[in-house]
Amino acid sequence: MAKRKSDISLSFVLLRFAFVLLGSMLLCLVAFLALQTGLERAGLIYHGSVSNQQAEAFLAEKPQEFLTPGEDFLPFYALFDSEGQILETNASLKEQKQLKTVFSQGSEDVDFLSYVYPDSDTLILHWYYRREFINPALRHLPFSFEALWWTALCISWILCLFLHTLHLKRYLTDRLRLFAQVSRKISVRELDFPIPHAGIREYDQALLAMEHMRDALYTSLSSQWSAQQERETEMAALAHDLKTPLTLIGGNAELLLEENLSQTERNMAETILSANTRAVQYVTSLLELSKGAEESFSPVELSALFEELCQNARTLAESKGVYLKTESNLKGQAVIQKERLLRAFLNTVLNAVEHTPRGKTVSLTGCMTGEGWELCIYDQGKGFSQEALLHGTERLWQGDSSRSSASHHGLGLWFAAQAAKNHGGTVLLRNGNLGGIVTFSFCQHQI
Repeated sequence: MAKRKSDISLSFVLLRFAFVLLGSMLLCLVAFLALQTGLERAGLIYHGSVSNQQAEAFLAEKPQEFLTPGEDFLPFYALFDSEGQILETNASLKEQKQLKTVFSQGSEDVDFLSYVYPDSDTLILHWYYRREFINPALRHLPFSFEALWWTALCISWILCLFLHTLHLKRYLTDRLRLFAQVSRKISVRELDFPIPHAGIREYDQALLAMEHMRDALYTSLSSQWSAQQERETEMAALAHDLKTPLTLIGGNAELLLEENLSQTERNMAETILSANTRAVQYVTSLLELSKGAEESFSPVELSALFEELCQNARTLAESKGVYLKTESNLKGQAVIQKERLLRAFLNTVLNAVEHTPRGKTVSLTGCMTGEGWELCIYDQGKGFSQEALLHGTERLWQGDSSRSSASHHGLGLWFAAQAAKNHGGTVLLRNGNLGGIVTFSFCQHQI
């Protein structure tokens, strides 16, 4: 995103807002002053100096007696006798108190006039500079013209502030929304898009930084994708090449079974053939994964699944001189990835067999629960360490000194946990009286 000459700074935007706001408020003031002048010329309101003029004109000829002024007389007045009692007034109670104070104490304010008549009555006038309605009926309203005028002006100023602030908010929000759009696209790795232009220098600098981040992420992901493709190609080629020697091993094992063998030799050949069959299945799964394919979920009889697990587990146990004990009340069907889940169980059984001394027992139990079904694998080894109980299912974790092995790479229990999670289940590691216990729990009900 190249910098454009039309870019303006955020400071300029705010300064422009301030000037436009002040200009609008000044324009409102000018408009209201013009309206006020128009009302004066139209004869609807008095000029502000009329009250002073009327007060001075009322006393200009030094009258000998008091004459009650008409309704057009704007100043407040009060006529006092020599005792200070009000004889006549047009002032409100509040204004009368103020006039009494001036009568008794005097005042130096220019807006108060005092006059004593020959009969010793005293007139106190209070004039003020403000515009009033010419119509006497309008002057008796709860609000004066001045109050109405200033209220309307203040409302117009507040309205200007609100509208201009709303405009500024929308202006800045529309440009801030660009960041959300860019972030959303980057978060879903949609990287092939042009970075928008905000028109504000500080915003565009931030968008330029996001563009650099996008380009770096695109380069990184492209490199990772290429490397992954190479690894997958190599994996597929290796898996494909493994099928040839596995086929030869399986074929020779089958040929051996056709010979006149002793029972021990026949058992060994069958073990080789069974292990080869599983290896072929794993290679097939590896090829499917390298192509992006994944085993589908399908209904499987839980009892049949447990029986197949026991058959494979028995072969593993016999090869290590370990006894296998099985017990199950599994029933019904569950929708699972059979080969994936069976592989997870066998990995765990193999781990249990490897850590059980010769002549000891590995137990498999399957049972139904209120929420689904469980599979437990018991061994008679040294059990799990405290650290293993916390981290045993983590990928590539090899910190269990009590169950260390040259063949232990930290993948077996991790794969088992991932497979269980993929089926909505969990894997729990714990220690029993004789060794370690691995429990697979599934919330999926049988069908």
